[in-house]
Amino acid sequence: MQASTSKKKRFRPGELAPITGVYIVNHGMRHRESHEVVIIRGEQLPVCRACKLNVSYEILRPISHITHDWDFSGPHNLIVRPKQQDFRDTRMFRRVNVQWPLTLELSSGSDAGVIQGHSTDLSAGGIGAIIRTKLSPQYQTVLVNICINMGAESLAFSGYLRYQAGQRYGFEFTNVGTGERAAIRRLMETQLHRQRPFPAE
Repeated sequence: MQASTSKKKRFRPGELAPITGVYIVNHGMRHRESHEVVIIRGEQLPVCRACKLNVSYEILRPISHITHDWDFSGPHNLIVRPKQQDFRDTRMFRRVNVQWPLTLELSSGSDAGVIQGHSTDLSAGGIGAIIRTKLSPQYQTVLVNICINMGAESLAFSGYLRYQAGQRYGFEFTNVGTGERAAIRRLMETQLHRQRPFPAE
């Protein structure tokens, strides 16, 4: 008799856990070894902060959860009402809304030159922008020089194009040093402080 060669089903971020149990998590980018986690039936499987959507889940063994037991929870809690998460805009870093002029320096192909735009959001990992000039997809692999203008101050980074929707673009910073990342975080904290509502008198 031949041994069974059937593979365990792998579940992906965004899917709902079919049963409560211990799952094996496999990271696609291999930034860490596979590990075990407990997931409750009906929970939406999350993304990894490093691998993003490139992670999978396998059921290792089912277990019981007290909220799924009739004697402890009753009929109402047995109904799964999962909270859906939007994975279209998953980011590794916290971001804040910012409205600053910026300049893109393109140094490759027919698009070479300087393009003006303005920022929409900023994080320690990248920046969103409104740009009226259509950029070539080649900048997903070719570096773009990004200069953020804040009045008397400015910050300059290199980055890659990571998404485009109409006139909205997103760029991921590359080779950002510790000092530069700290400067970004200070700017973000300043911006968040300005956006907080004043207490009522």
